[in-house]
Amino acid sequence: MRVLITALVPSHLIPMVPLTWALRAAGHQVLVAGDAELARCATTAGLDTYLVGGSELRQRLTRPGAVPMPDRADMDHRTASEWEEAGERWRTRLGGYIDELVSLGQDWEADLVVTDPVEFGGLITAAALGVPGVVYRWGLDDFTSLLHRQAKVQLHDMSKQFAADGLPDPSLIIDPTPASLLPGGDHTPGLLTRYVPYCGTAELPGWAVQRPERPRALLCLGMWYGRLLAEVGELPSGFRHALSACTELGMDVLFPIAAQYHPLLGDMPDTVQVVDQFPIGPLMQHTALTVHHGGSGTSLTSFASGVPQLVLPGGKPFLQATGRLVQASGAGRNLPGKTEQQDAGLVRAALTELLTREHHRKAARAVCAEIAGLPGPTELVRTLEGLI
Repeated sequence: MRVLITALVPSHLIPMVPLTWALRAAGHQVLVAGDAELARCATTAGLDTYLVGGSELRQRLTRPGAVPMPDRADMDHRTASEWEEAGERWRTRLGGYIDELVSLGQDWEADLVVTDPVEFGGLITAAALGVPGVVYRWGLDDFTSLLHRQAKVQLHDMSKQFAADGLPDPSLIIDPTPASLLPGGDHTPGLLTRYVPYCGTAELPGWAVQRPERPRALLCLGMWYGRLLAEVGELPSGFRHALSACTELGMDVLFPIAAQYHPLLGDMPDTVQVVDQFPIGPLMQHTALTVHHGGSGTSLTSFASGVPQLVLPGGKPFLQATGRLVQASGAGRNLPGKTEQQDAGLVRAALTELLTREHHRKAARAVCAEIAGLPGPTELVRTLEGLI
């Protein structure tokens, strides 16, 4: 079986990596197609890659910022003209590379296409090839089902250039979210699979495997707050308050962040260890709690390790969705807006609660057990084989 995989951005590819390893271990061929940033991520994971949308213009049109997403609460109230405006952005992005992606699928003779929920080009390619198209959700998500329904309308004519019936529904939706974290409402059900943490590889130093003497918090800023740090030259207020509160509470903080941002951090307390970007999965064994930006990968890695979490989400809808679902699980706290995050007392109180109240840790362990009980990548390979 020849499996073509594509995603809009690296963070959407990363949850699929354990599946790609399972596919290859089962004797199947895997090729990841995308822009230069996606190709670098896939190469790091040991996967073959193919660059599409490689020119500077096409890179600009395909970057995530070219496709703004509305907040979930606003989607039901969007007018037809607002959805048409969103559709125009989607058509502009896809117009930069869809012909290349379809041609690649034809030349490589793919048997199956796996794509993330907002990389609509994957489903168009699958339809053009006449093969199953599988959507692999990145994790905690309460809005991409509605986006897909709108994409079927907005991308119908473009899709018909490659597929007679327009943008298809996926043959299968794979969801690495345990049932207790699924949103209700109009969320399209998927096949639940075990979330296997992966966020890169590294040679582990001593501090990554040794148990610290004091409780340790893991602070993850994420791509979106990293960019904000670069723009304004200082940490967002919620994270500054979290660092101070951890010091006051007698905790150590491990802060992995790309080296390019280190000069912007200024003086850090002695209790804060700033390191270069580092995969967080191996760090969870000795982590008391995580403080993060609302990234689904960071959140699910925390859940899969039974670690309570404080979410300080940015304004992006998928970050806000993570915060809502973490709060609802009982395994963490969510401070969703600038007002809450700028209040040092609220941040300190949330961290104190996570550190001292056992019910959060019990809830985190319960979700951890739920994740462990789901079928993993090996079982998922057999399901995909059955689609062919």
